[in-house]
Amino acid sequence: MRFIQLKESARGLLPGNYAEEAIPDGCMLGGRIIDQDRFAQFLTHIRKKYNLRYVRVAIPESQVYSFTLAVDIVAVDDIRGAIELVLEDNIPLKVSETVFDYQVLLNTDKAVIVQVVAIADSVAQSYLSAFATAGIIPVSFEFDGQAIARAVLPPQNIGSSMIVDFGSNRTGITVVTNGTAVYTATLEFGGTALVSTLVKELGVSVAEAHRLLHEHGLSATGAHKELFTTIIGGISILKDEINRRFIYWHEKKDQFAPMPPIDTIYFCGGYSTIAGLADYLSATLKLKVVTVNPWRNCVSFDTAIPTLPHDEAMSYVTAIGLALADYLYD
Repeated sequence: MRFIQLKESARGLLPGNYAEEAIPDGCMLGGRIIDQDRFAQFLTHIRKKYNLRYVRVAIPESQVYSFTLAVDIVAVDDIRGAIELVLEDNIPLKVSETVFDYQVLLNTDKAVIVQVVAIADSVAQSYLSAFATAGIIPVSFEFDGQAIARAVLPPQNIGSSMIVDFGSNRTGITVVTNGTAVYTATLEFGGTALVSTLVKELGVSVAEAHRLLHEHGLSATGAHKELFTTIIGGISILKDEINRRFIYWHEKKDQFAPMPPIDTIYFCGGYSTIAGLADYLSATLKLKVVTVNPWRNCVSFDTAIPTLPHDEAMSYVTAIGLALADYLYD
C-alpha cells in the first residue's frame, strides 16, 4: 500500500507525507479483504504512524465492473434509472447488491453514451468498515485505472490513450477516452518475473538483477547484450498482451458511437523504467510509447524538483492520481 499527500506551493503541487507499507499476508486476496480484523489493525497502524485522517482510496480493478452504455435521449433526465434497468444484463450482480456510478463520454442526436462503473455492495462495505474501524475517513473510492489516468494525462485530453501500469507482480492495462477509463484488464505478470529470470540464468543477486534491468535492460549491444536474450521472452509476453487488448478495444470502440483511436501508450509503474523498454515496444507495436512523468499535473521541473526520486515516484502514480482529485476534477 502506498499513499502520498500533495501540498500546494507557489511552485506547484509538491509531495508532503508519503510512504509505502506491505499489507500483511492473509489480509487480502485478489483485491478482496478476507481478514477484516487484521486489515483494520494494519490501517490503524498506518493511521497512527503517519497521522492519517482523510483519504481517497483506489480499489483494485479486479473488483470493479465497467461497461459502456447508450442511454436513449428520452431517458436523459433519469440516467441512473435507465442504467438500473439493464445493469444485470451487463454484470453478474443484482441491482440490489451493487453500488455504481457513471460518467458521460459523449452525446449524440439519439443517445447519451455513458461509462458505468460498478462494484459489489459487500466489497464496498468491507472497505468502508475497515477504514472506519481504523479511524480513517474515506473521502472517495475509485478504481485505480481512473486515478492513474488523472495523474498521467492532460486534464483536457479528449482523445484515446492506453495506460500500462507495469508493477512488481501484475500489470494493469487501462484505455482512457475523453478523460474516462473505458476498459481495464489485469495481467498476472510483473517485473519480478524478469528479476527471477536474471537471478536464475545469470546467477546474480536480486539487487544486481534490479540494477541490470533498470540500467541496461534491453540493450542488444555492448557488455550487457546477454540481458536482451535473457529477458526478451518475458517482454514479448507483455508486448503480445498489450497488442491483444489494443486490437480488442479497436474492434469494439465504435459500438455505440465513433470514438478516437488510441494514439499513445503511456507506461508507468515500478518496472516501466527498464532501460530501452519504451523504445522496444514502440518499434515492435508500431505505436507511440512513452514513459510517463508522474508529476506532469503537479509541478513543472522548471520550477521545482520533487523530493521523491523519479524511479520511486513511478510506483506512486495511482496515489498521486488520487491526491490530485482535490485539484483536478474529471
